[in-house]
Amino acid sequence: MNEQRTNVRCKTRAASVAALAMTLAGAACAQQPYKVEVEYQEPVRNAHYPELLYWFVTPETLQNRQYARDIQHIAHDTTFDFPFLTARNGVDFTTPDAHDGVKQLVALAHQNGLRIGATLHIQDTASDHAISVDDQQTVISDGEGTIDTNGHTLVTTSIKLRSAAPKHTELLRAYAFGKTGDGMYDPATLTNVTAQARIVPSAPGTLTVTFDLGAASAGKTVFLMAETWFNTLDMFSEAYVRTLHSAIDQYRDVGLDGTSLDEFGYIRVPMTPTEPYRGQFAGKAFREQFEKTTGLSLTQTLFDGRYAPEGHPEVRIRAIDTYWDFLRKGPLAIEQEFFRYSRTVFGEKNFAGIHNTFHNHLTNDEAWATGINWWTIPRQYGMSDEDLSLPMRMGLLVAHPGNIMYDQFYGFDIPRFASKALNDARFDARLHYHGYNDTGRWGADLSKDAFLTSQMPVERKIRLLNQFDPAAPKLPLLIVFGMPALLNWYPEDHARNAFDINGSLGIEEKAQAVWDAGYRCAVIPSDLIDNGAVTLNADHLPVLNGHTFRAIVYLDPQYAKQSTLNFLDRYTLHGGQLMMEGKATRDFEGVPVDALFHRIEARARVNHFSVAELSKLGVVPSPLAATGGELEDGSIILTDLASLESGKPKAFSVDVSGHHFRGEYMGVFALKADAKGTVEKLACGGCSRLQRDGRNILTLQHATDLVLLRRADGSYHAVLEAKDGSDRITLTK
Repeated sequence: MNEQRTNVRCKTRAASVAALAMTLAGAACAQQPYKVEVEYQEPVRNAHYPELLYWFVTPETLQNRQYARDIQHIAHDTTFDFPFLTARNGVDFTTPDAHDGVKQLVALAHQNGLRIGATLHIQDTASDHAISVDDQQTVISDGEGTIDTNGHTLVTTSIKLRSAAPKHTELLRAYAFGKTGDGMYDPATLTNVTAQARIVPSAPGTLTVTFDLGAASAGKTVFLMAETWFNTLDMFSEAYVRTLHSAIDQYRDVGLDGTSLDEFGYIRVPMTPTEPYRGQFAGKAFREQFEKTTGLSLTQTLFDGRYAPEGHPEVRIRAIDTYWDFLRKGPLAIEQEFFRYSRTVFGEKNFAGIHNTFHNHLTNDEAWATGINWWTIPRQYGMSDEDLSLPMRMGLLVAHPGNIMYDQFYGFDIPRFASKALNDARFDARLHYHGYNDTGRWGADLSKDAFLTSQMPVERKIRLLNQFDPAAPKLPLLIVFGMPALLNWYPEDHARNAFDINGSLGIEEKAQAVWDAGYRCAVIPSDLIDNGAVTLNADHLPVLNGHTFRAIVYLDPQYAKQSTLNFLDRYTLHGGQLMMEGKATRDFEGVPVDALFHRIEARARVNHFSVAELSKLGVVPSPLAATGGELEDGSIILTDLASLESGKPKAFSVDVSGHHFRGEYMGVFALKADAKGTVEKLACGGCSRLQRDGRNILTLQHATDLVLLRRADGSYHAVLEAKDGSDRITLTK
């Protein structure tokens, strides 16, 4: 570490500056000599934010201590400093051999300056062993038939899941009734006919039942529900928590730095169903907790979610909403307990990972897998995978404590890693690289030179941004979508998609259109209003986790909870800028809300979705939409891949805090300045000079990577990428 001092003498119109290393911009004439520290690093070290890597632990990794060679490679030939282990190709982390191998691996990694996390697949662990019937998850399927003139009918129902085979199927309930319309029945005709059912022997997962109900029942509908058991744990069972604790306890002596559940959720439904998926999760513990929590019968609720008495649509609305609301609590509760117990065992600094996005869209099988709890799972940083759109990921960022977020990314197109990493860096997004020693199933092997030669120069530039420690992105627009409207299509049958949710809303497409038009935004579900995470500040602006937004676009308020409607009422009452897409005729309980919604609607600035009319909300597109991103504290980030690939610096011209800055950079540039134009923070790849308002304020003897940070006492700390102290930097007022 070299300390360089400079004296500043006052002159009539300008400060005459002589610097061996640096003179602080904006210094008052009477100020004492500046204390300046310059640190030379080769290469520039990482700071503040981990550089995440997914590392496959295969039999080959553990054999002959291959991991020792891998650790040397990761620690000394890559930028990665925090690999997460995941068992692959037959390795089982619950076995003694795997435990011992991982323990040795972690110890050696620590000696080489790496932190190590581990993904514990408790779902797989739970299904590998025989599970008590009382602890098994079940799925309810249904079917119906019409009674013929002789009083007979035959009804068949079946269920098929993606990740497990059915073990056993039983009839749960059967009703006969006079059908009055689609999903409606005459309540005077409803009869429980379960006792009259005659079971036809069938394979597990299928139930065929015959009924002989007499000629008087001709024309009625028979509706039945069957329950199928699977050898996987009911998420509401105490056995699930015991399994979770056991998986963590096995590694108490290992000293892990992080733990994760990867894509955690329920047993998997078909990803591309050949026919619409209409099953519903249940189980003994599921049922007990549902009935304890809601005060309702689960069986009755499932029936009400399929049929409502004539003239009472609120029965079906409430049943669908209530069931989904409870089902979504299962994965979230396990995530919360995993987070809590991991920190109990490994300490409060245990890194919580990874993402629980599964197939990364709102209208596929995601709801049945993870419950779409992306924004509410406990994490230091928002996390996603597989290229979730930026407006969705910005919602994950602002919903979690950290100022950045991670997107786990993989693929065979190596150049795409570089373009994605630099584009995402404009908005404080980082890649969680997947995966080291990938054999080709998921993508490129990130341990190979073909990848490292392309990507390491990019990550070395992003390290400058990590040292810059950016504020959160400036996101003036909050896009909120109604979770109940997404999960409850009723009564719009045309909107009911293959996964039994509303596939007609186009939430992701609308958010992307807003982003593509240059309006920086964050997408969140109405959950965050209902749980109190989104509040209104003294200026009646929406605030989430310390982030303030100028306006709200609310998509699809149908069946919103009263807490959401009341929030929108208060927001618009005080002049809140609102664009409302869709109408709410009833709330979460199915109760009409016409008067309340009409008040909200009357105050909204725009009552339909329109990118062209976003300006009516008092927001404007980002001036850096094509080149970079703005941050909440007024600083900016610019990135450019072509300069790195060509070796030719990129010229820039940008306004920051009312001052005009010009210069050149390679790869990344970030700047924070105060109202006087004084540089407070600077990160610049290949930096050679910086102008402010037409004057040179910074020059370097040689173009190099630079991070410059102003201290509280007015002095600066600079990091230059150099092997020794031969490079010189001058910063003037």
